[in-house]
Amino acid sequence: MTTTPSTGLTTTATKTAAVTEEPKKATVDYESFLKLLTAQLRNQDPLAPMDATQFMTQLAQLSTVEQSMRSNDTLGKVLDTLKSSGMRMDMALLGRKVEVASDQLSLAGGKAEAAYTVDGTPASVKLEVLNGAGSVVYSTPGSLKTGRQVFDWTGRTASGGTAPDGVYTLRVTAKDKDGKALKSATVVSDTVAEVRSVDGASKFVLKNGATVDSSAVLSAS
Repeated sequence: MTTTPSTGLTTTATKTAAVTEEPKKATVDYESFLKLLTAQLRNQDPLAPMDATQFMTQLAQLSTVEQSMRSNDTLGKVLDTLKSSGMRMDMALLGRKVEVASDQLSLAGGKAEAAYTVDGTPASVKLEVLNGAGSVVYSTPGSLKTGRQVFDWTGRTASGGTAPDGVYTLRVTAKDKDGKALKSATVVSDTVAEVRSVDGASKFVLKNGATVDSSAVLSAS
């Protein structure tokens, strides 16, 4: 009597074998190269043996393959170590107050603060606070001085009302005397509430709810 194994078991076994063999793929490639070279030597024509130069070239290729495999493996370990080390360093900022390059302005208890700088000498500076829908809820002229300037917002809106606590966006629009737009940068201070690893990179979740890249952190205290 012939017994036919169930399809489910066969599929599972096949998948298991594939998973087991996957890490060995590089080794198999290297061993295959070596077997091909050995077979070529065994089956060569005695009356026309392989040229010594050609043989040495193939040996050099074999050595190159082996060195490449070892280099890739070492590089992978180094990258894993660096990622792990970087994550540990980022975790050290958990609970600490940081300054980050961000335009996310947090309003809490009628108080919000950010800093901004403008490249060049501005002739006009306009500061606008936008809500989550992208609508301007507050606008005021900014300082024409050079260097770092501070923006304080009490939550008062353009209509005279009070904005609810939450995360807003600070937009800085600066122009020179000729009406040409000038580059600006905004900085906010907040506490790191959470550190996440996203696709191998660290992300900081601030107390105000904003999420920033670790590269955006300018200082910590």
